[in-house]
Amino acid sequence: MKIYGVIHLKGLPGSTSNVLSIPEITTLAQNDINGLTEGGVDGIIIENFGDAPFVKDNLSKRSLVSFTTVASNLELNKNLDIGINVLRNDGISALAIAEAINANFVRINVLNNIMYTDQGIIEGKSYDVSQFRNTLSKDIQVFADVFVKHATPPQGAKIENHTKELLERAGADVIIVSGDGTGEVTNIEDLNRIRNIVPKGKLAIGSGLNGENIQDFSKIADIGIIGTDFKVDGVLNNPVDTDRVKDIIGKTT
Repeated sequence: MKIYGVIHLKGLPGSTSNVLSIPEITTLAQNDINGLTEGGVDGIIIENFGDAPFVKDNLSKRSLVSFTTVASNLELNKNLDIGINVLRNDGISALAIAEAINANFVRINVLNNIMYTDQGIIEGKSYDVSQFRNTLSKDIQVFADVFVKHATPPQGAKIENHTKELLERAGADVIIVSGDGTGEVTNIEDLNRIRNIVPKGKLAIGSGLNGENIQDFSKIADIGIIGTDFKVDGVLNNPVDTDRVKDIIGKTT
């Protein structure tokens, strides 16, 4: 299993949560990147987690420039896979940032169908994402959540059907399955239900991985995305703990 760590940027200029300057945000992010890199991760996802409350799907120009500026000034190991996630669901801005910093992929929470979220009803924009993606100067993969966390699917929706549609109709390259919220354990039954649908190498776990369950999950999924449990004491708002990173990754081998 490949392991990707998450960089939770502090609130950016342009968000209502911003209290730090761009250099301060960049320094904190770089410290976490250094810890994840030293710990042995295979990739890093950079996201504007500190911008809550999030806009639904159209990041402000100021926030977009702030995000791009921070990401552009980070020192990133070229051997790592680098991803961008623009919360809540701005896939086009994520692709633009990814192109600007030469990242490999973006994460999009709702690529198609609809989800009931804490930002209201979010409709996927797979067509718009695909159109914009085709204009880029490099190939950037789309990691798409199915039944994304902090959200509820429509009544009667089946995770198997949504997964097939993401792969066959929406242009997703990798499928991410998560728990109900940030840091919450992914439902292993959901993971098993879609394992036979998703091609080998393209199934990721998006939340809840830790030292106690990673061995079991690594037998099913191809990629593990870890944010919370890589932090000091496993607390989301703390900095990355390199020893925890090494310990958890060591349990996957």
